[in-house]
Amino acid sequence: MTAAQKLPSEQLDPFRRVIAGHCTHDGWSSDMQQCLLATKTIADGNACEKLLSPEQAQALEKDGEAAVQDVEAGGSAQ
Repeated sequence: MTAAQKLPSEQLDPFRRVIAGHCTHDGWSSDMQQCLLATKTIADGNACEKLLSPEQAQALEKDGEAAVQDVEAGGSAQ
């Protein structure tokens, strides 16, 4: 069972926004985009990280952690 199957869609929305925002603003490569589109599990998505520059990975991690904290607090990260 994937994380997406365990959580309601609205709880995943903050993570989708973080990923989409960084993809657009950080200029992710087409290889990275295709890797993420092919993911079926969190482990698949984590394996894609090798396609990011260190700066891109750091920015994604920072905002991803903020989204986790917001979801755990019952909010909706924007």
